[in-house]
Amino acid sequence: MLLHETAIKALGRCKSIEHISRLCQAHLLDFGFRHVAYLTLRSPVLAPRDWVVSTTYPREWQNRYIARSYAKLDPVLNACSHALLPVLWDTVPITSREVRNLVGEAVDFGIGKTGISVPLRSPDGSFGLVSFTADQQTDDWGPYSATMASLTLLAMHCHARANQLLRSQDIDLGLSAREIECISWSSAGKSIAETARLMGITERTVRFHRENIRVKLGTQTTMESVSKAVLLGLIVRNKNWDPVRTDRSANHQAVIWSDQ
Repeated sequence: MLLHETAIKALGRCKSIEHISRLCQAHLLDFGFRHVAYLTLRSPVLAPRDWVVSTTYPREWQNRYIARSYAKLDPVLNACSHALLPVLWDTVPITSREVRNLVGEAVDFGIGKTGISVPLRSPDGSFGLVSFTADQQTDDWGPYSATMASLTLLAMHCHARANQLLRSQDIDLGLSAREIECISWSSAGKSIAETARLMGITERTVRFHRENIRVKLGTQTTMESVSKAVLLGLIVRNKNWDPVRTDRSANHQAVIWSDQ
């Protein structure tokens, strides 16, 4: 059986986007692959707050990547944002000392010495990316054409299954209008103090709202809450939206304010 076949069959039984990467990883470990990461955006613009991510990368690396804004330096992410075909990591040029340090840190955190990323684009402008990492060099993966074909097909099925789950998820999660307003300001990069001032409430109340949102969405951090809210369609990008003045009665849907 080809390396992707059992994983594709299992994807059909996957019940959440969060489980996609771990399911694929479980089926690919025997073939020498270490990690799987799936990323999707509702917009072709690569803005970290709009990401919906399913990854087996260590939590410590995820936190470091976000805290240091490595998305701006990531050579693979940059290459895939312009590519139509799969990108082999060892073919991506290292253009600066900062990029070299990033790559070295990724290896130190156990991401893998090399990998392949498959960019996926949809007619609506959304962007998906599936990455598979390994410790052995590309030449050791087995027959090149068969391996590339298998991983590309698996990536396509990951993206398709994620979109099925996205369309089927129930967005009536009981978030109040104030909770959605709160998570909207979080998605715009506002701190607890700034959100409190903008909403006319105390910082303690903002923390209370954030905790309720995490419980209702089943997330552990505010960033994860923002990602899931975007995924579920609770937050939509719009340059001119002001959550203080917008009528939130219709479906409790908020919009991310952005000046980009």
